[in-house]
Amino acid sequence: MDRRLIQTAVFGSPDSDEPALCPETVEELEVFRREHAGDTIWCGTKFEGGCGRQLMTRSYTDKICHFAHYRSDGTSYTCGRKDRGKDSADHLFAKAHLASWLRTQGIAAEFTFPEPMGSAVMVCLADGRTLLVHLDRNQPVTWDPNTWETILGPGVRDPYALTQRGYLHRVRFDDRPGGGRTMQFGTEIYGRGTDRWDSLDDIALTSDGLVSKTVPTVVRAPATAQQPVSTSTEREIVTIIPHTAHNPRRADPVQEVLRHLDIDHGSPRDIRASATAIQRLLESNLAPDDANRLRLALRRCERRLEEHAQLRRKVVQQLKENPTEALYYEAVGLMKNDPDVSQEQKDVVDALTARMQQARVEKRAAEKRARAERREAQEREREVRRRALERERAEKATAVERALAEARERAVQQARVEKVEKLAPAVRGALKKAARESRTTTWPELQEKTGMRQLGRLDHRDKVELLALVEADTAPEEPLWSTLLAAADDSASLSLHRDISRLLGRPLPSSDADLINQLATEQGQLHRQW
Repeated sequence: MDRRLIQTAVFGSPDSDEPALCPETVEELEVFRREHAGDTIWCGTKFEGGCGRQLMTRSYTDKICHFAHYRSDGTSYTCGRKDRGKDSADHLFAKAHLASWLRTQGIAAEFTFPEPMGSAVMVCLADGRTLLVHLDRNQPVTWDPNTWETILGPGVRDPYALTQRGYLHRVRFDDRPGGGRTMQFGTEIYGRGTDRWDSLDDIALTSDGLVSKTVPTVVRAPATAQQPVSTSTEREIVTIIPHTAHNPRRADPVQEVLRHLDIDHGSPRDIRASATAIQRLLESNLAPDDANRLRLALRRCERRLEEHAQLRRKVVQQLKENPTEALYYEAVGLMKNDPDVSQEQKDVVDALTARMQQARVEKRAAEKRARAERREAQEREREVRRRALERERAEKATAVERALAEARERAVQQARVEKVEKLAPAVRGALKKAARESRTTTWPELQEKTGMRQLGRLDHRDKVELLALVEADTAPEEPLWSTLLAAADDSASLSLHRDISRLLGRPLPSSDADLINQLATEQGQLHRQW
Protein backbone atom coordinates (compact mmCIF):
# COMPACT_ATOMS: atom_id res chain seq x y z
CA MET A 1 0.00 0.00 0.00
CA ASP A 2 1.27 3.42 -0.92
CA ARG A 3 1.57 5.30 2.37
CA ARG A 4 2.23 8.58 0.59
CA LEU A 5 -1.46 8.78 -0.26
CA ILE A 6 -3.68 10.59 2.25
CA GLN A 7 -6.23 8.11 3.55
CA THR A 8 -7.50 9.98 6.61
CA ALA A 9 -9.01 13.41 7.24
CA VAL A 10 -11.73 15.12 9.30
CA PHE A 11 -15.19 16.37 8.39
CA GLY A 12 -16.52 19.88 8.81
CA SER A 13 -13.56 22.13 9.66
CA PRO A 14 -9.78 22.10 10.15
CA ASP A 15 -10.14 21.81 13.97
CA SER A 16 -12.75 19.05 13.86
CA ASP A 17 -12.16 15.69 15.57
CA GLU A 18 -14.75 13.84 13.45
CA PRO A 19 -12.60 11.36 11.52
CA ALA A 20 -12.96 10.51 7.84
CA LEU A 21 -11.44 7.46 6.17
CA CYS A 22 -11.32 7.37 2.37
CA PRO A 23 -12.55 4.07 0.87
CA GLU A 24 -9.96 2.35 -1.28
CA THR A 25 -12.16 1.12 -4.15
CA VAL A 26 -13.98 3.17 -6.79
CA GLU A 27 -17.35 1.61 -5.95
CA GLU A 28 -17.10 2.35 -2.22
CA LEU A 29 -15.82 5.87 -2.95
CA GLU A 30 -18.93 6.62 -5.01
CA VAL A 31 -21.11 5.57 -2.04
CA PHE A 32 -18.93 7.69 0.28
CA ARG A 33 -19.33 10.73 -1.99
CA ARG A 34 -23.11 10.39 -2.03
CA GLU A 35 -23.31 9.97 1.76
CA HIS A 36 -21.10 13.01 2.39
CA ALA A 37 -22.20 15.21 -0.51
CA GLY A 38 -22.83 18.13 1.85
CA ASP A 39 -19.68 17.67 3.98
CA THR A 40 -16.32 19.35 3.58
CA ILE A 41 -13.14 17.37 4.19
CA TRP A 42 -9.98 18.80 5.79
CA CYS A 43 -6.37 17.98 6.57
CA GLY A 44 -7.16 18.54 10.26
CA THR A 45 -4.98 20.16 12.88
CA LYS A 46 -5.57 17.13 15.12
CA PHE A 47 -3.19 15.17 12.91
CA GLU A 48 0.48 15.64 13.69
CA GLY A 49 1.66 18.23 11.18
CA GLY A 50 -1.83 18.67 9.69
CA CYS A 51 -1.90 21.84 7.58
CA GLY A 52 -5.61 22.67 7.97
CA ARG A 53 -6.20 22.93 4.21
CA GLN A 54 -9.28 21.53 2.47
CA LEU A 55 -9.11 18.14 0.79
CA MET A 56 -10.91 16.46 -2.09
CA THR A 57 -11.42 12.80 -3.00
CA ARG A 58 -9.63 11.23 -5.94
CA SER A 59 -10.79 8.09 -7.68
CA TYR A 60 -8.31 5.64 -9.26
CA THR A 61 -8.44 2.15 -10.72
CA ASP A 62 -4.67 1.55 -10.79
CA LYS A 63 -4.09 2.45 -7.12
CA ILE A 64 -6.16 3.05 -4.01
CA CYS A 65 -8.57 5.98 -3.92
CA HIS A 66 -7.45 8.71 -1.52
CA PHE A 67 -7.80 12.27 -0.34
CA ALA A 68 -5.74 15.07 -1.92
CA HIS A 69 -5.16 18.74 -1.21
CA TYR A 70 -6.82 21.29 -3.44
CA ARG A 71 -4.34 23.04 -5.70
CA SER A 72 -2.85 26.14 -4.10
CA ASP A 73 -3.01 29.62 -5.64
CA GLY A 74 0.47 29.30 -7.11
CA THR A 75 2.43 29.69 -3.86
CA SER A 76 4.67 26.81 -2.84
CA TYR A 77 3.13 25.03 0.13
CA THR A 78 3.98 21.65 1.61
CA CYS A 79 1.83 19.78 4.09
CA GLY A 80 3.66 18.59 7.21
CA ARG A 81 1.57 15.47 7.91
CA LYS A 82 3.77 12.88 9.60
CA ASP A 83 1.52 9.94 8.75
CA ARG A 84 -1.09 9.69 6.03
CA GLY A 85 -2.14 6.03 6.34
CA LYS A 86 -5.40 4.80 7.80
CA ASP A 87 -3.79 4.27 11.25
CA SER A 88 -3.10 8.01 11.53
CA ALA A 89 -6.72 8.67 12.58
CA ASP A 90 -6.96 5.88 15.16
CA HIS A 91 -6.91 8.44 18.00
CA LEU A 92 -9.94 10.20 16.49
CA PHE A 93 -11.81 6.94 15.87
CA ALA A 94 -10.94 5.79 19.41
CA LYS A 95 -12.30 9.01 20.88
CA ALA A 96 -15.49 8.77 18.79
CA HIS A 97 -16.15 5.12 19.76
CA LEU A 98 -15.32 5.64 23.45
CA ALA A 99 -17.53 8.74 23.67
CA SER A 100 -20.47 6.86 22.15
CA TRP A 101 -19.80 3.85 24.44
CA LEU A 102 -19.73 5.98 27.60
CA ARG A 103 -22.88 7.90 26.59
CA THR A 104 -24.85 4.64 26.33
CA GLN A 105 -23.84 3.95 29.96
CA GLY A 106 -24.73 7.45 31.11
CA ILE A 107 -21.10 8.26 31.97
CA ALA A 108 -19.80 11.79 31.40
CA ALA A 109 -16.20 12.19 30.25
CA GLU A 110 -13.75 14.67 28.79
CA PHE A 111 -11.24 13.73 26.11
CA THR A 112 -7.77 15.11 25.40
CA PHE A 113 -5.05 14.15 22.92
CA PRO A 114 -1.57 14.05 24.55
CA GLU A 115 1.50 15.07 22.54
CA PRO A 116 2.70 13.98 20.10
CA MET A 117 -0.69 14.32 18.46
CA GLY A 118 -2.15 10.95 17.57
CA SER A 119 -0.08 8.94 20.05
CA ALA A 120 -2.80 8.49 22.69
CA VAL A 121 -6.27 9.41 23.92
CA MET A 122 -6.82 10.48 27.53
CA VAL A 123 -10.32 9.93 28.99
CA CYS A 124 -11.14 11.84 32.21
CA LEU A 125 -14.29 10.47 33.88
CA ALA A 126 -16.57 12.60 36.05
CA ASP A 127 -15.65 10.52 39.15
CA GLY A 128 -11.96 11.46 38.76
CA ARG A 129 -10.73 8.24 37.15
CA THR A 130 -8.70 8.40 33.97
CA LEU A 131 -8.26 5.94 31.14
CA LEU A 132 -5.34 6.17 28.72
CA VAL A 133 -5.49 4.54 25.29
CA HIS A 134 -1.84 4.26 24.17
CA LEU A 135 -1.67 3.99 20.35
CA ASP A 136 1.93 4.83 19.38
CA ARG A 137 3.82 1.56 18.96
CA ASN A 138 7.09 3.51 18.65
CA GLN A 139 6.75 5.15 22.06
CA PRO A 140 7.26 3.21 25.33
CA VAL A 141 4.15 2.81 27.48
CA THR A 142 4.15 5.04 30.56
CA TRP A 143 2.38 3.27 33.39
CA ASP A 144 1.38 6.31 35.42
CA PRO A 145 0.07 5.27 38.88
CA ASN A 146 -2.44 8.11 38.66
CA THR A 147 -4.01 6.53 35.56
CA TRP A 148 -6.78 4.15 36.59
CA GLU A 149 -6.40 1.95 33.50
CA THR A 150 -4.16 1.91 30.43
CA ILE A 151 -5.39 0.29 27.22
CA LEU A 152 -2.92 -0.56 24.44
CA GLY A 153 -3.54 -0.03 20.75
CA PRO A 154 -2.63 -2.27 17.79
CA GLY A 155 1.00 -3.40 17.74
CA VAL A 156 1.92 -1.80 21.09
CA ARG A 157 4.09 -4.25 23.08
CA ASP A 158 5.24 -4.20 26.69
CA PRO A 159 6.44 -7.68 27.70
CA TYR A 160 7.59 -6.52 31.14
CA ALA A 161 4.18 -5.10 32.03
CA LEU A 162 2.49 -8.26 30.74
CA THR A 163 4.61 -10.46 33.01
CA GLN A 164 4.02 -8.19 36.00
CA ARG A 165 0.29 -7.57 35.52
CA GLY A 166 -0.64 -10.89 34.00
CA TYR A 167 -2.92 -9.20 31.46
CA LEU A 168 -3.14 -6.19 29.18
CA HIS A 169 -6.33 -4.58 27.86
CA ARG A 170 -6.20 -3.90 24.14
CA VAL A 171 -8.21 -2.34 21.32
CA ARG A 172 -7.99 -2.95 17.60
CA PHE A 173 -9.53 -1.30 14.55
CA ASP A 174 -11.10 -2.77 11.43
CA ASP A 175 -12.19 -1.00 8.26
CA ARG A 176 -15.89 -0.53 7.75
CA PRO A 177 -17.22 -0.79 4.15
CA GLY A 178 -17.87 2.62 2.66
CA GLY A 179 -15.43 4.47 4.95
CA GLY A 180 -14.89 4.56 8.71
CA ARG A 181 -13.45 2.11 11.23
CA THR A 182 -14.86 -0.11 13.95
CA MET A 183 -13.13 -0.61 17.31
CA GLN A 184 -13.05 -3.87 19.27
CA PHE A 185 -11.91 -4.65 22.81
CA GLY A 186 -9.84 -7.61 23.96
CA THR A 187 -7.69 -8.75 26.87
CA GLU A 188 -4.24 -10.29 26.32
CA ILE A 189 -3.51 -12.92 28.97
CA TYR A 190 0.03 -13.82 29.91
CA GLY A 191 1.09 -17.04 28.18
CA ARG A 192 -2.15 -17.27 26.22
CA GLY A 193 -2.49 -14.15 24.09
CA THR A 194 -5.79 -12.53 23.17
CA ASP A 195 -8.42 -15.24 22.85
CA ARG A 196 -11.37 -13.06 21.94
CA TRP A 197 -12.30 -9.65 20.58
CA ASP A 198 -15.62 -8.07 21.53
CA SER A 199 -17.58 -5.04 20.47
CA LEU A 200 -17.54 -2.15 22.93
CA ASP A 201 -21.27 -2.70 23.31
CA ASP A 202 -20.40 -5.97 25.11
CA ILE A 203 -18.13 -4.20 27.63
CA ALA A 204 -19.28 -2.26 30.71
CA LEU A 205 -17.27 0.19 32.79
CA THR A 206 -17.81 -0.41 36.51
CA SER A 207 -16.05 0.65 39.68
CA ASP A 208 -14.25 -2.72 39.68
CA GLY A 209 -12.95 -2.58 36.13
CA LEU A 210 -13.89 -3.33 32.55
CA VAL A 211 -16.60 -6.01 32.57
CA SER A 212 -17.24 -8.34 29.63
CA LYS A 213 -20.80 -9.61 29.19
CA THR A 214 -19.82 -12.30 26.70
CA VAL A 215 -18.81 -15.87 27.56
CA PRO A 216 -15.06 -16.05 26.98
CA THR A 217 -12.62 -18.37 28.66
CA VAL A 218 -12.84 -17.46 32.32
CA VAL A 219 -9.80 -15.64 33.65
CA ARG A 220 -9.08 -16.82 37.16
CA ALA A 221 -8.06 -13.84 39.19
CA PRO A 222 -6.25 -14.06 42.53
CA ALA A 223 -8.18 -14.76 45.67
CA THR A 224 -8.50 -11.04 46.43
CA ALA A 225 -10.19 -10.36 43.11
CA GLN A 226 -13.96 -10.40 42.72
CA GLN A 227 -15.20 -13.75 41.36
CA PRO A 228 -17.60 -14.19 38.44
CA VAL A 229 -21.22 -13.66 39.42
CA SER A 230 -24.48 -14.72 37.85
CA THR A 231 -26.62 -11.86 36.56
CA SER A 232 -29.62 -13.71 35.04
CA THR A 233 -31.73 -16.81 35.35
CA GLU A 234 -29.81 -18.23 32.39
CA ARG A 235 -26.61 -17.92 34.46
CA GLU A 236 -24.87 -15.60 31.98
CA ILE A 237 -21.18 -15.56 32.88
CA VAL A 238 -19.81 -12.10 33.59
CA THR A 239 -16.02 -12.13 33.79
CA ILE A 240 -14.57 -9.26 35.78
CA ILE A 241 -10.90 -8.49 35.23
CA PRO A 242 -9.88 -5.86 37.81
CA HIS A 243 -7.03 -3.61 36.84
CA THR A 244 -5.19 -4.75 39.98
CA ALA A 245 -5.20 -8.43 39.02
CA HIS A 246 -1.89 -10.31 38.88
CA ASN A 247 -0.90 -13.46 37.08
CA PRO A 248 0.17 -16.16 39.50
CA ARG A 249 2.31 -17.68 36.74
CA ARG A 250 4.73 -14.79 36.52
CA ALA A 251 7.46 -16.96 38.07
CA ASP A 252 9.71 -16.64 35.01
CA PRO A 253 9.71 -12.97 33.96
CA VAL A 254 13.37 -13.31 32.99
CA GLN A 255 12.52 -15.80 30.25
CA GLU A 256 9.68 -13.57 29.02
CA VAL A 257 11.92 -10.50 28.73
CA LEU A 258 14.72 -12.43 27.02
CA ARG A 259 12.22 -14.03 24.64
CA HIS A 260 11.21 -10.60 23.33
CA LEU A 261 14.80 -9.35 23.09
CA ASP A 262 16.06 -9.05 19.48
CA ILE A 263 19.49 -7.39 19.59
CA ASP A 264 20.43 -8.15 15.97
CA HIS A 265 17.24 -6.98 14.27
CA GLY A 266 15.36 -4.93 16.84
CA SER A 267 15.07 -1.15 16.59
CA PRO A 268 17.03 1.02 19.07
CA ARG A 269 13.72 1.88 20.77
CA ASP A 270 12.84 -1.79 21.28
CA ILE A 271 16.34 -2.58 22.50
CA ARG A 272 16.19 0.41 24.89
CA ALA A 273 12.80 -0.80 26.17
CA SER A 274 14.23 -4.29 26.73
CA ALA A 275 17.23 -2.80 28.54
CA THR A 276 14.88 -0.80 30.79
CA ALA A 277 12.85 -3.95 31.55
CA ILE A 278 16.08 -5.82 32.36
CA GLN A 279 17.20 -3.04 34.72
CA ARG A 280 13.84 -3.22 36.50
CA LEU A 281 14.19 -6.96 36.94
CA LEU A 282 17.76 -6.61 38.23
CA GLU A 283 16.39 -4.41 41.02
CA SER A 284 14.24 -7.30 42.25
CA ASN A 285 15.25 -10.48 44.03
CA LEU A 286 16.50 -12.88 41.38
CA ALA A 287 18.33 -16.16 41.35
CA PRO A 288 22.09 -15.71 40.64
CA ASP A 289 21.82 -17.49 37.27
CA ASP A 290 18.91 -15.29 36.18
CA ALA A 291 20.74 -12.17 37.32
CA ASN A 292 23.85 -13.20 35.36
CA ARG A 293 21.79 -13.90 32.25
CA LEU A 294 20.16 -10.51 32.52
CA ARG A 295 23.47 -8.69 33.10
CA LEU A 296 24.94 -10.39 30.03
CA ALA A 297 21.88 -9.43 27.98
CA LEU A 298 22.07 -5.87 29.34
CA ARG A 299 25.72 -5.56 28.31
CA ARG A 300 24.82 -6.80 24.82
CA CYS A 301 22.02 -4.27 24.65
CA GLU A 302 24.30 -1.43 25.72
CA ARG A 303 27.02 -2.54 23.30
CA ARG A 304 24.51 -2.74 20.45
CA LEU A 305 23.12 0.68 21.32
CA GLU A 306 26.62 2.16 21.48
CA GLU A 307 27.55 0.66 18.11
CA HIS A 308 24.36 2.05 16.66
CA ALA A 309 25.05 5.46 18.23
CA GLN A 310 28.61 5.53 16.83
CA LEU A 311 27.39 4.66 13.35
CA ARG A 312 24.63 7.25 13.64
CA ARG A 313 27.08 9.96 14.73
CA LYS A 314 29.47 9.02 11.91
CA VAL A 315 26.79 9.09 9.21
CA VAL A 316 25.30 12.36 10.50
CA GLN A 317 28.76 13.96 10.58
CA GLN A 318 29.43 12.81 7.01
CA LEU A 319 26.01 14.13 6.04
CA LYS A 320 26.85 17.47 7.63
CA GLU A 321 30.17 17.73 5.77
CA ASN A 322 29.10 16.31 2.42
CA PRO A 323 25.32 16.06 2.04
CA THR A 324 24.22 13.34 -0.36
CA GLU A 325 20.89 11.66 -0.88
CA ALA A 326 22.33 8.23 0.04
CA LEU A 327 23.72 9.55 3.36
CA TYR A 328 20.47 11.36 4.07
CA TYR A 329 18.35 8.22 3.77
CA GLU A 330 20.91 6.21 5.75
CA ALA A 331 20.79 8.80 8.54
CA VAL A 332 17.00 8.83 8.53
CA GLY A 333 16.99 5.04 8.83
CA LEU A 334 19.48 5.11 11.71
CA MET A 335 17.50 7.80 13.56
CA LYS A 336 14.14 6.09 13.14
CA ASN A 337 12.77 4.65 16.39
CA ASP A 338 15.91 5.76 18.24
CA PRO A 339 15.17 7.66 21.50
CA ASP A 340 18.85 8.60 21.94
CA VAL A 341 19.06 10.90 18.91
CA SER A 342 20.45 14.28 19.95
CA GLN A 343 18.83 17.56 19.02
CA GLU A 344 21.92 18.52 17.02
CA GLN A 345 21.59 15.38 14.92
CA LYS A 346 17.89 16.07 14.41
CA ASP A 347 18.73 19.62 13.34
CA VAL A 348 21.22 18.36 10.72
CA VAL A 349 18.69 15.95 9.22
CA ASP A 350 15.82 18.44 9.51
CA ALA A 351 17.87 21.11 7.73
CA LEU A 352 18.66 18.73 4.89
CA THR A 353 15.03 17.59 4.84
CA ALA A 354 13.98 21.22 4.42
CA ARG A 355 16.55 21.70 1.65
CA MET A 356 15.43 18.52 -0.11
CA GLN A 357 11.80 19.58 0.18
CA GLN A 358 12.73 22.99 -1.20
CA ALA A 359 14.71 21.29 -3.96
CA ARG A 360 11.68 19.13 -4.76
CA VAL A 361 9.49 22.22 -4.80
CA GLU A 362 11.96 23.98 -7.10
CA LYS A 363 12.24 20.86 -9.26
CA ARG A 364 8.46 20.67 -9.56
CA ALA A 365 8.38 24.40 -10.37
CA ALA A 366 11.12 23.92 -12.99
CA GLU A 367 9.26 20.94 -14.44
CA LYS A 368 6.09 23.03 -14.46
CA ARG A 369 7.91 25.84 -16.27
CA ALA A 370 9.43 23.35 -18.70
CA ARG A 371 5.98 21.88 -19.38
CA ALA A 372 4.62 25.39 -19.90
CA GLU A 373 7.48 26.21 -22.27
CA ARG A 374 6.90 22.96 -24.16
CA ARG A 375 3.21 23.76 -24.39
CA GLU A 376 4.02 27.28 -25.63
CA ALA A 377 6.50 25.90 -28.17
CA GLN A 378 3.93 23.36 -29.32
CA GLU A 379 1.33 26.11 -29.51
CA ARG A 380 3.70 28.27 -31.57
CA GLU A 381 4.46 25.33 -33.84
CA ARG A 382 0.75 24.65 -34.25
CA GLU A 383 0.21 28.35 -35.03
CA VAL A 384 2.99 28.29 -37.64
CA ARG A 385 1.50 25.16 -39.20
CA ARG A 386 -1.96 26.72 -39.08
CA ARG A 387 -0.78 29.90 -40.79
CA ALA A 388 1.17 27.91 -43.38
CA LEU A 389 -1.92 25.84 -44.05
CA GLU A 390 -4.00 29.00 -44.35
CA ARG A 391 -1.46 30.47 -46.77
CA GLU A 392 -1.43 27.27 -48.78
CA ARG A 393 -5.21 27.24 -48.88
CA ALA A 394 -5.25 30.94 -49.81
CA GLU A 395 -2.69 30.35 -52.54
CA LYS A 396 -4.68 27.42 -53.84
CA ALA A 397 -7.83 29.52 -53.72
CA THR A 398 -6.03 32.35 -55.48
CA ALA A 399 -4.68 29.98 -58.10
CA VAL A 400 -8.15 28.57 -58.60
CA GLU A 401 -9.61 32.05 -58.83
CA ARG A 402 -6.84 33.08 -61.23
CA ALA A 403 -7.45 30.01 -63.37
CA LEU A 404 -11.18 30.69 -63.35
CA ALA A 405 -10.53 34.34 -64.25
CA GLU A 406 -8.22 33.30 -67.05
CA ALA A 407 -10.78 30.80 -68.24
CA ARG A 408 -13.47 33.49 -68.14
CA GLU A 409 -11.13 35.88 -69.96
CA ARG A 410 -10.41 33.26 -72.61
CA ALA A 411 -14.12 32.63 -72.97
CA VAL A 412 -14.78 36.37 -73.32
CA GLN A 413 -11.89 36.67 -75.77
CA GLN A 414 -13.16 33.74 -77.77
CA ALA A 415 -16.65 35.24 -77.82
CA ARG A 416 -15.17 38.57 -78.95
CA VAL A 417 -13.19 36.88 -81.73
CA GLU A 418 -16.27 35.04 -82.90
CA LYS A 419 -18.15 38.33 -82.81
CA VAL A 420 -15.74 40.29 -85.04
CA GLU A 421 -14.01 37.73 -87.25
CA LYS A 422 -16.69 38.00 -89.93
CA LEU A 423 -16.18 41.76 -90.08
CA ALA A 424 -12.41 41.64 -90.67
CA PRO A 425 -12.39 41.11 -94.49
CA ALA A 426 -14.71 44.06 -95.12
CA VAL A 427 -12.73 46.37 -92.81
CA ARG A 428 -9.46 45.30 -94.44
CA GLY A 429 -10.89 46.01 -97.88
CA ALA A 430 -12.13 49.47 -96.81
CA LEU A 431 -8.70 50.35 -95.38
CA LYS A 432 -6.92 49.21 -98.57
CA LYS A 433 -9.30 51.32 -100.65
CA ALA A 434 -8.52 54.36 -98.48
CA ALA A 435 -4.79 53.69 -99.08
CA ARG A 436 -5.30 53.53 -102.83
CA GLU A 437 -7.15 56.83 -102.67
CA SER A 438 -4.28 58.31 -100.60
CA ARG A 439 -6.46 59.32 -97.72
CA THR A 440 -7.19 58.39 -94.08
CA THR A 441 -10.54 57.29 -92.70
CA THR A 442 -12.57 57.10 -89.49
CA TRP A 443 -14.58 54.44 -87.80
CA PRO A 444 -17.95 55.98 -88.72
CA GLU A 445 -16.77 56.21 -92.32
CA LEU A 446 -15.84 52.52 -92.28
CA GLN A 447 -19.34 51.72 -91.07
CA GLU A 448 -20.80 53.85 -93.88
CA LYS A 449 -18.52 52.46 -96.64
CA THR A 450 -19.01 48.84 -95.63
CA GLY A 451 -22.66 49.16 -94.75
CA MET A 452 -22.06 47.12 -91.55
CA ARG A 453 -24.11 48.54 -88.73
CA GLN A 454 -22.34 46.14 -86.32
CA LEU A 455 -19.24 48.36 -86.47
CA GLY A 456 -21.13 51.09 -84.57
CA ARG A 457 -21.93 48.70 -81.74
CA LEU A 458 -18.33 47.62 -81.05
CA ASP A 459 -16.51 48.77 -77.90
CA HIS A 460 -12.83 49.58 -77.66
CA ARG A 461 -11.66 46.02 -77.00
CA ASP A 462 -13.86 44.69 -79.80
CA LYS A 463 -12.22 47.17 -82.16
CA VAL A 464 -8.72 46.07 -81.00
CA GLU A 465 -9.57 42.44 -81.59
CA LEU A 466 -11.10 43.23 -85.02
CA LEU A 467 -8.04 45.22 -86.17
CA ALA A 468 -5.75 42.39 -84.91
CA LEU A 469 -7.61 40.09 -87.33
CA VAL A 470 -7.29 42.70 -90.09
CA GLU A 471 -3.50 42.80 -89.59
CA ALA A 472 -3.14 39.00 -89.58
CA ASP A 473 -1.40 39.01 -92.95
CA THR A 474 0.60 42.23 -92.48
CA ALA A 475 4.38 41.61 -92.53
CA PRO A 476 6.37 42.88 -89.52
CA GLU A 477 8.29 45.37 -91.69
CA GLU A 478 5.14 46.83 -93.28
CA PRO A 479 2.98 49.59 -91.75
CA LEU A 480 -0.29 48.61 -90.08
CA TRP A 481 -3.54 49.25 -91.93
CA SER A 482 -4.97 50.68 -88.73
CA THR A 483 -2.53 53.58 -89.19
CA LEU A 484 -5.09 55.04 -91.58
CA LEU A 485 -7.63 55.24 -88.71
CA ALA A 486 -5.36 57.34 -86.43
CA ALA A 487 -5.80 61.08 -86.53
CA ALA A 488 -3.69 63.65 -84.74
CA ASP A 489 -6.70 65.43 -83.34
CA ASP A 490 -8.50 62.27 -82.19
CA SER A 491 -7.21 60.87 -78.88
CA ALA A 492 -9.52 57.83 -79.10
CA SER A 493 -8.05 56.82 -82.43
CA LEU A 494 -4.51 57.34 -81.10
CA SER A 495 -5.31 55.15 -78.05
CA LEU A 496 -6.76 52.47 -80.35
CA HIS A 497 -3.59 52.53 -82.49
CA ARG A 498 -1.38 52.22 -79.40
CA ASP A 499 -3.35 49.21 -78.12
CA ILE A 500 -3.32 47.34 -81.46
CA SER A 501 0.40 48.05 -81.85
CA ARG A 502 1.11 46.79 -78.34
CA LEU A 503 -0.97 43.64 -78.99
CA LEU A 504 1.01 42.94 -82.19
CA GLY A 505 4.38 43.77 -80.60
CA ARG A 506 4.99 46.91 -82.67
CA PRO A 507 7.17 49.52 -80.88
CA LEU A 508 5.75 53.05 -80.58
CA PRO A 509 7.10 56.40 -79.36
CA SER A 510 6.05 57.33 -75.84
CA SER A 511 4.97 60.89 -76.68
CA ASP A 512 1.94 61.70 -78.79
CA ALA A 513 3.96 64.19 -80.90
CA ASP A 514 6.46 61.55 -81.94
CA LEU A 515 3.61 59.10 -82.50
CA ILE A 516 1.85 61.57 -84.84
CA ASN A 517 5.06 62.02 -86.82
CA GLN A 518 5.48 58.23 -87.10
CA LEU A 519 1.84 57.86 -88.19
CA ALA A 520 2.34 60.47 -90.94
CA THR A 521 5.36 58.56 -92.23
CA GLU A 522 3.59 55.18 -92.21
CA GLN A 523 0.44 56.65 -93.83
CA GLY A 524 2.64 58.06 -96.62
CA GLN A 525 4.18 54.57 -97.15
CA LEU A 526 0.71 53.01 -97.46
CA HIS A 527 -0.35 55.70 -99.94
CA ARG A 528 2.72 55.15 -102.08
CA GLN A 529 2.42 51.34 -102.07
CA TRP A 530 -1.15 51.39 -103.28
